[in-house]
Amino acid sequence: MRGARVMSGAARRERPERRGRGWRRAVLGALALGALASPAIAPGCVAGFDPPSLVSGLRVFAVVADVVDAEGEASGSYAHPGAQVTFKIHYQDGLGGPEDASRPVNVYWFGGCENPAGDDYYGCYEQLEGVASELQAWLERPNPKGPLPTLNGVPPGFGDTYTITIGKDILSGREPPTTGGPAYGSAFVFFVACTGELGRVKDQGTGRAGTFPIACFSGGRRLGPDSFVPGYTQIYVFEDGRRNANPEAQGLTLVTLDGEPLPEDVAGIPTVPRCRVSAEERRETGCSAEDPFVECTAYELDAIVDPDVAENDPSAQHKALKEIVWVDYFADLGDLDGSVKLVSDASKGYLDDHAVKWIPPAEPGVATLTAVLRDARGGSSVVQRLVRVE
Repeated sequence: MRGARVMSGAARRERPERRGRGWRRAVLGALALGALASPAIAPGCVAGFDPPSLVSGLRVFAVVADVVDAEGEASGSYAHPGAQVTFKIHYQDGLGGPEDASRPVNVYWFGGCENPAGDDYYGCYEQLEGVASELQAWLERPNPKGPLPTLNGVPPGFGDTYTITIGKDILSGREPPTTGGPAYGSAFVFFVACTGELGRVKDQGTGRAGTFPIACFSGGRRLGPDSFVPGYTQIYVFEDGRRNANPEAQGLTLVTLDGEPLPEDVAGIPTVPRCRVSAEERRETGCSAEDPFVECTAYELDAIVDPDVAENDPSAQHKALKEIVWVDYFADLGDLDGSVKLVSDASKGYLDDHAVKWIPPAEPGVATLTAVLRDARGGSSVVQRLVRVE
């Protein structure tokens, strides 16, 4: 995820001074997207697995930052000293559904870590461990009262949104990168989505980053990644005051139906027939396995995006370059023939073809289809729509 990083994985958000020249970043970004956009169900004589686009457990899609600067002016996902930032987490528990009793999901937030050593997220771990320990003790009281513990004066938060104020001195003493560009500071905000109870863990890691100091427990048992998603999001503050608007996904269409946007109103959701190919058969990718995208009626799923979605990239040496924008698709029922599509190229600009194909499941239900529009500078937006399968 750009804009929010899940802790389970080595990839982390690139710092501005490590991005290199604009054209090189654009090429590498396009290559990375091409590598990710492989078919969800691949041919060949190997055993099949659930595709990454399938939401089968607790999944965090994105954390969208909404920044309002000190003058009350919106500035997207880049902030300014003293700006107020509200974060909204977008997630889905794939073990429940619109017609089922979903598990309760608790979301915890931890802000207050600015400019850690090395500008690395794990530079916040020591501070985070202390406030997490205090919060755990606070939550374990019979009737929690009194002020919440704070990290550098910033209390933790609960629920789907969280608001912090960027320090007014976040740029104090910050020098421009040796590779060029303006001086910058960064604020890290950590989130924990948990279907159990918050708990602290000791450092068990041998790598440079160490162990994320918070885990999720139920009945004394530590929960796995289908029930616990920790991560962080990073907000940049640049000396030159640059901004970054969040790219907006305006809706979703299923082109094979009628090409009209899928309705937001649950009462008006469309109905499609089931596909006869079972989930087990779809994962049988041996030499004689049938192709479910041939055997089933496939529907083109497409995010509605304004052609002018990409802004000029202020870090690019060639000022004509645009920021890269792409869309990630997810479904909790059925299958997609891809999960990542490039929406706007750095040099070519907007690309019309960014749809994927979706086939319904073999069993009836209500499918949740999700598109996450992201730009290469940490901006994002999320759109979800429902389709009834009968």
